[in-house]
Amino acid sequence: MKKWLKVIGVIIGIIVILGIVFFAIDYNRVKNQEKPIFCIQNPAGIISDGGTIEYFGLGYKVIDFHTLAGYDDIKIGTWFMNYNDFQEEMKKYEEKFEEEMRKSEYSFLGKVIESSSTYIIVEPNENEDIRKSSDKISIGLGENNDVLYEIGTNVKITYDGTIMESYPAQINATKIELKSADNFEIIFQDRQQNDSYNKVYAILDKSETDKYNYTIYGYEGSVNIIIDGQEYTLKEALLENKITMEEIIAKANKDFPNAVSYDDGGSIEYHYENYTIIKCHTLDGNRDVYIGTKDMTLNDVL
Repeated sequence: MKKWLKVIGVIIGIIVILGIVFFAIDYNRVKNQEKPIFCIQNPAGIISDGGTIEYFGLGYKVIDFHTLAGYDDIKIGTWFMNYNDFQEEMKKYEEKFEEEMRKSEYSFLGKVIESSSTYIIVEPNENEDIRKSSDKISIGLGENNDVLYEIGTNVKITYDGTIMESYPAQINATKIELKSADNFEIIFQDRQQNDSYNKVYAILDKSETDKYNYTIYGYEGSVNIIIDGQEYTLKEALLENKITMEEIIAKANKDFPNAVSYDDGGSIEYHYENYTIIKCHTLDGNRDVYIGTKDMTLNDVL
């Protein structure tokens, strides 16, 4: 028995010594920004952040960072060291990367004056620099495009900076965004006893317009919107292209990055001080929107 204990002790001692030696060698390599040689690569493979690789050694771990944002460093520590331990360091590179990307992009605001399933022609606003090149810009939508842009719709076009000399001028757009209003405010009024509408009612039914394939509902109150100092009913603003539901939801996403979400497919609640917006996204295909009281939840309307 004692003999076996001695053998086990010797084996453990050898492993510890090797671990110390291996760690010392790999530690010095990592400090010189070199890959470890006494480690095995994580069998899960390369992390999909640009090429970061994790390695495991005898009691230690190495992370070789290669992110898309340019964070290129090698870290060594215990097996408990985690990728997310270096979020603060990576964040600085990500912010710089995003800033450089913004600088390399070009964009302008304008109005759709011609539209088809394969292209749109946009008239840039008077104060846009691209208007010096042309007062009409043709933008291809691609063969698989499933969005129809109505004539008169305000859009923000982001492109790669190249303007082809033709008339209308042509550009390679990287993003097309509906941009009806920069500043707007939802005005919600709680339902009064003498109001004739139902507890849940359609503000704009999908059968009334081809702009939306879902219905926008009100719940226990009326919904107006102020755009550039002018107040409209939400239905009026949507039908007259003064605002889009996509813009309202995009603002809600920005206002509430950690909004309440459901595991029904992705429905989300945005709780403002005086009202709530619910964007349905269920597995059975429900995409309806509800705007109602500040205490409204998904269970109240479904």
